[in-house]
Amino acid sequence: MTSLAVIIPAKSTGAKSRLSAVLTPQQRVEFALFLLRDVIGVLNQAGLGRSGLVVSPDQNVLDAASSLGVRSVREPGGKGVNSAVARGIQEAGDADAVLVIPSDLPTLRASDLKHLSSLRARGIEIAIAPSMSFDGTNALLFPTASPLPLSYDDDSFWNHLAAAARSGLTTAVCSAPGLMFDVDTVDDLRTLAGSRVERPSARFARSVIG
Repeated sequence: MTSLAVIIPAKSTGAKSRLSAVLTPQQRVEFALFLLRDVIGVLNQAGLGRSGLVVSPDQNVLDAASSLGVRSVREPGGKGVNSAVARGIQEAGDADAVLVIPSDLPTLRASDLKHLSSLRARGIEIAIAPSMSFDGTNALLFPTASPLPLSYDDDSFWNHLAAAARSGLTTAVCSAPGLMFDVDTVDDLRTLAGSRVERPSARFARSVIG
């Protein structure tokens, strides 16, 4: 099996700005860190912790990653997701492929990550998971020898899918709920609070939504 690097771009300062109607700035920082810890926990459950790189300009994010056994990579300047992912690729060493996942997937399962990592053995070279609204990219797997142009924060799912089509590489779209559900809006936060998920991020959501 070829080697895989899992890149998690993350931040806490200024994160989750669309939740400012219901969360204070400090609560948004706390929530972002709960979400990150949950995702890293699933990464470890999937046996991929040693492959993980959390890329962030925030020291508290880097400290959280290190405390959970995942490599932390500082991204000076906080220039956004595209820059963070590019930095992660630089630090991926001799990995043959990279898997990019966001830090805010509270219902992510270890089986979702195992499925993605197994696709390469079945001849799938690129895999993409959209967000629920099909405008964001919640998982992106590609070979380091043929990196895709990064289009995060810019209708990224469709741009990444179009880039995959142009590449001519074998591509799969993954629609597992645990990959597609992220928390950006107040409605997302309410959905998480009303779920049966028993993770710190979900418990936090219930504590603030009621």
